[in-house]
Amino acid sequence: MLTAGTDGRVNHREPVFLLAPARSYSTVVQAMLSGHDGIFGFPEMIMFALPDVRTLLSEATVEPGYPPSYYSVRLSGIWRAIAQIHRGGQETADIAWSMQWLAQRPDWSLTRVFDDLQDAVSPLICLEKSPDTVRTDPALAACARAYPNARFIHLTRHPVDTQRSMAEHLRLLGVTGGGGVAVTAASSWYLGHHRVVRMLDDLPPDRWIRVRAEDLLNRPDVFLPRVVDWLGLPWDEQVVERMKRTEDWTFAGTGPAGDLQGGDWKFFRSPRLREVEPPGPVVFDDEWGLPQEMQRRMRELAEGLGY
Repeated sequence: MLTAGTDGRVNHREPVFLLAPARSYSTVVQAMLSGHDGIFGFPEMIMFALPDVRTLLSEATVEPGYPPSYYSVRLSGIWRAIAQIHRGGQETADIAWSMQWLAQRPDWSLTRVFDDLQDAVSPLICLEKSPDTVRTDPALAACARAYPNARFIHLTRHPVDTQRSMAEHLRLLGVTGGGGVAVTAASSWYLGHHRVVRMLDDLPPDRWIRVRAEDLLNRPDVFLPRVVDWLGLPWDEQVVERMKRTEDWTFAGTGPAGDLQGGDWKFFRSPRLREVEPPGPVVFDDEWGLPQEMQRRMRELAEGLGY
């Protein structure tokens, strides 16, 4: 299902942001869209949740309860992007160079870093996605404020499947929420999509589209052309076939040293496109113990998103 919906400091095309909570298949969708020659798809850059490079590089940006290794996971995306764009590769030496490049600019805002990278790949359309952008109202507002002419792809995934994936992810990280893993996972889905819907409702309809991840992954020949058309880019069957080779994305895999990420760790370990389970009814497992009001609101929102 897909529906259509100035900053003087930049001299390139306005970027496109893929908005989705974590565990929404956003990394594989990013890889698909990046297969078009007119798009440069970035790994997760975490641009709007933090004010500047100094804050990003502080280990304090890792939330309580997350393992120390999560620090390097969060920074992998921006390290990889800088290395690839400014050094032409992601070898260990390139990543070390990008770390130094970033550390030398502690006062830069993260949007300034992004602008620098956009300028380097201009005139390609720059596509970025970071679940952090939709995790809080201030982060999403910062995105809209920094790029007032940007366009947005609202990517959705079935709430029950998202919750199962998120709960698994949190358990693997050893993270627990205040109300338990199930409630934390449900809240992530609901609040993230609710924020995006509210923001997009205030934008002109040509500035955004909404697409179900399940449709893109299971019927790419039908839905990829629709997204590419909306972006104003040309395509043919060969282009669509190339976009389906997600393993060819510049940032697919874990890098030469096997320790880089910048998105979904499952995708980076095995970055080939696969079909997923089609959306079923919105029925939550009793064992999750979700409050009835939470279930009602999630079902209502899911219906609005086409589930």
